[in-house]
Amino acid sequence: MAKKFNPKRNLKKSRTSTFSVTEETELFKFIQTIVKDKSRNKLKAMLTHKQFKVGKEIITQHNHPLKPGDVVTVNWDGAFKKEKYEGVKIIFEDDDIIVIDKKSGLLSIGSAKEKRQTVYRIVTNHIQQLNPVARLFVVHRLDREASGLMVFTKNKQAQVDLKDSWESTFQKNLYLAVTEGTIQEDTLTISSYLNESKALIVYSGNNPKVGKKAITHYNVVKKNEFYTLLEANQETERKNQLRVHLKSIGHPVLGDKKYEATQNPINRTAVHLRKIHFIHPATNEKMEFETKVPEDFLRIFRHNFYR
Repeated sequence: MAKKFNPKRNLKKSRTSTFSVTEETELFKFIQTIVKDKSRNKLKAMLTHKQFKVGKEIITQHNHPLKPGDVVTVNWDGAFKKEKYEGVKIIFEDDDIIVIDKKSGLLSIGSAKEKRQTVYRIVTNHIQQLNPVARLFVVHRLDREASGLMVFTKNKQAQVDLKDSWESTFQKNLYLAVTEGTIQEDTLTISSYLNESKALIVYSGNNPKVGKKAITHYNVVKKNEFYTLLEANQETERKNQLRVHLKSIGHPVLGDKKYEATQNPINRTAVHLRKIHFIHPATNEKMEFETKVPEDFLRIFRHNFYR
């Protein structure tokens, strides 16, 4: 059932052992076949104490399904610690997709001019720890100064399939934003045509001949005499859509100097992709992920920031 990668004579040096799965089974059954010198109760305790990984993921469920090709790693010294990356938190990962939470200030994808650390590079390095030739494929992006959830795929077919279904699911994605000023309308739909200038500034207008249709819905969550926290979803996906639409109603996003914000109390653009929905490209399962409201957003309403 199992082919052992690490010879026994190296166990004391490495303090971990790695095994490959050759047939379908469950994790606890598999563990019992590869660790014969531990009692059933000891193995259960090791599972509870996060001493087993399947691939890169720490698993504690006894009945976690295994399939041929899976790799199980045992940490004899104690619990595995979740890997931490600067600016990126891994939320979910399987053979086909990886979902992450991005911090503000980190570029999603590099360019010919941009050589600094990016989300794409960090996540690629992560998946290549297990498979040095692994590749990462882009599904969508977030602006550098925005934060929140992103999903990538690990193979080209998964990318194609996910992009095919993306248009039917992205409207459910939920953004949070903090704007300058107190928005009077608690619920509103903003509809206009967006056009990008040669200077890469997006403008909102009413002429369908010089722009692409863009529709944004928002609901106010909290407000005071200086700022408004709102949640929004988009019927369309246009460049800088939410930022441009909020500027068009006289309430630019905090910190968004590009779109005429004059205040920046949290030292970043206050946009966060909080919820993300999509159809899993391999299983066709409906996937939904959610993050907490960013602490710096909440802090604005706990303290008195003045103009």
